[in-house]
Amino acid sequence: MIGKRFAAACCAVVLVISFGQASGSSAATEPRTLLVLGDSLTWGAAYKGFGNVVPRLQALGTFEKVIVDGVHARNISGPARTSRNGVKTYKEYIKKEMVPDAVIVALGSNDLQQSPKASFYLREIRELLSLIGPRPVVWVNVYRTDLPIYPKRSATFNEALLVATSEYPNLTILDWSTELIANPKWLAFDKLHLQPVGYRARATMYVQAASELWNILVPPPTTVVETTTTIAG
Repeated sequence: MIGKRFAAACCAVVLVISFGQASGSSAATEPRTLLVLGDSLTWGAAYKGFGNVVPRLQALGTFEKVIVDGVHARNISGPARTSRNGVKTYKEYIKKEMVPDAVIVALGSNDLQQSPKASFYLREIRELLSLIGPRPVVWVNVYRTDLPIYPKRSATFNEALLVATSEYPNLTILDWSTELIANPKWLAFDKLHLQPVGYRARATMYVQAASELWNILVPPPTTVVETTTTIAG
């Protein structure tokens, strides 16, 4: 499970932030909601002493509501209770009529404990994506080194996630794995959680992902350039 160190202090964070009116004429008539659904790494990205991502998302001036939902040891699916089960948690949002317009999924690290098989990971990925439906999704891929088995399982999970992009055209991958491999000093002593600098970097990637999702929902206006051709004669 992610996080013996944080088991008491960071069991969960669910921040629902309503912003002022987003910029752009489309947003003025159609308020939008962003959900960030993750585990303890999302908790750290949101915690004020680490990533402090919420005010950074607010500063974008786009989504009117942002839900940052990070829970310790959360899996994508499986037998875990609702708070530690991404699929069950998303179903609760549906029941409460809080269906988001766009989703950042930051899950998968805890699922590496359950199986080494790509078929297992792909089944869970499909389950959550099918529940989310056609809404645009950015999924953060994974990287674990706290046990010798996890680097290979991380790669297998990321390959399964890549396969899913061919089945779900609304899915984009945020390549956290490459960033973390290039910056090993971001890792905390447990080789799983992050130093504050790592959480800040992860928060920056969430902000970038939110901007990409917004541009999918509300495409920026295109500029038409008129040209005049003069024919000599």
